[in-house]
Amino acid sequence: DSYEYTRDSWLNDFDQIRAKDIDAVALNVGRDTWQSARVQDAYSAAAMVGMSVFISFDYTSFDCNIETTVNWVNAYKGLPGQFEINGRPMISSYSGDCLGPDGWQTIRDQTGGFLMPFIYGNDDQQLKKGSSYGFFDSWYCWGCAWPQGNYNKTTDDDHYYMNILESRYATTISPWMFTHYDNKNFYLRGDDWLLITRWEQLISMRDQLTFVEMVTWNDYGESDYFGTGPSSTNSQPSGTTWTDGFPHNGFFDLSAYYITYFKTGVYPRITQDTVYFWLRPHPASINAKNDPLPKPEGWDWTSDTLWAAAFCSSTCNVTLRVGSYSQDFDNLPYGVNKISLPLKALGNVTVKMSMNGQEVINHTPSNFQYQEYTDHYNYNAYVGSAT
Repeated sequence: DSYEYTRDSWLNDFDQIRAKDIDAVALNVGRDTWQSARVQDAYSAAAMVGMSVFISFDYTSFDCNIETTVNWVNAYKGLPGQFEINGRPMISSYSGDCLGPDGWQTIRDQTGGFLMPFIYGNDDQQLKKGSSYGFFDSWYCWGCAWPQGNYNKTTDDDHYYMNILESRYATTISPWMFTHYDNKNFYLRGDDWLLITRWEQLISMRDQLTFVEMVTWNDYGESDYFGTGPSSTNSQPSGTTWTDGFPHNGFFDLSAYYITYFKTGVYPRITQDTVYFWLRPHPASINAKNDPLPKPEGWDWTSDTLWAAAFCSSTCNVTLRVGSYSQDFDNLPYGVNKISLPLKALGNVTVKMSMNGQEVINHTPSNFQYQEYTDHYNYNAYVGSAT
């Protein structure tokens, strides 16, 4: 969602992303003519700050044409901001089975690219070496970031694809998923500390993965953004009513701890006491007063819960409160402590932490309340943090 972006917008984003030791940024490209100028600005900004970027062709929108794809790749692959694997430009996609094996092979031959698409709709066994798509350098599982039903996220799908792709498998992680348009209206289960659980899973598989893609930086329409949220209504799809005032940068800050462990194999030392917390704005079962659309598919897959993670530099005590209902969590050990509070009351959210009898955190967001009334369904997460 970069319609209003300037080069300075990219510079601001890249500064935040580089600070988390992220290697590269995928630029999702579709059919809109304005996107070419944004990609040029992104490459220019990347070169200025030492960031790497690469194009990911969204073939649900982008012209499914071999020559067009080759021309795009070759126009940018020599620029200093291009992300490369052993000197080969990274080429990714969302969809792309329309090109067929011969089309992808031609793209690889004419660009020298490292192919890591997400194509779907075919027999997965075609991804095996020696099969029709077996020449892919890697393949990533877009949908593996979320549970696809009313259950916790597991690694069953990851291991299924690992058995097919062996050492060529990449996967994804995402903090949330909710969208509410007339052409797509669904929620995927984000309960039970989905983001942290997924990081723990990825760390356990770190030696078996080519790459991990964090989905996404700024896809506001599907609520899976890691950033602060849209800067204006023009930077999100028309009809998006669920992102204003719903920052997700707490998800991003939380991830820094796990990124370090994933890349180094060693948990970083916790030196800053922090409580991260997130919740939806209204009970899952209520009826919106003025929404022309029905509840999203999957609305009943979520519990009404405040989820939190206390990063404690030593033994700590934490209190979670929403409205008049609270719970104390005493003598939490050093490390990351996953805690939660059933949403049994309405009102403000407060998080507190104390150590050795001294209060070190007491935080109540001024711009959010858990309410029983809503005009439009909103299963997005408000994410906060306190230090």
